[in-house]
Amino acid sequence: MPMKKLTLLSLFCLLFCLQQATGQVIKPWPIPSFNVAVSGIAVFQENCSSDQTKSILEKRKIHVQVSCQKSADTLSCPIRVWIYSLDGLDTLGPYCVSCGQTLEVEIDDREWGALVVADMAINVSVWIE
Repeated sequence: MPMKKLTLLSLFCLLFCLQQATGQVIKPWPIPSFNVAVSGIAVFQENCSSDQTKSILEKRKIHVQVSCQKSADTLSCPIRVWIYSLDGLDTLGPYCVSCGQTLEVEIDDREWGALVVADMAINVSVWIE
């Protein structure tokens, strides 16, 4: 009986470890971030402290600048970008961004984020002005 329990426990631990190894945890980068190496998926999120005040009428733009680490076909759409409000009410995109381009999207006074998906190795800079 102890051998059977040991075998089941080992099998459970192996399955748990395999599940953990294949699961992908994505840690958000703060906005602003510059020259972040991305290969796959990257998340960027604004984190405004309470002492920062923004006018409700203030027009802001989020900028997502992409540069490729290797030469790429600029006519294709290798990089997809979504802009989203952190309150979950609005999602803009997907936008197709080619190497060397900067995406500019007008946003309001809420906190925002950007999701970048790339099929190749790129560097991404995200900032708000």
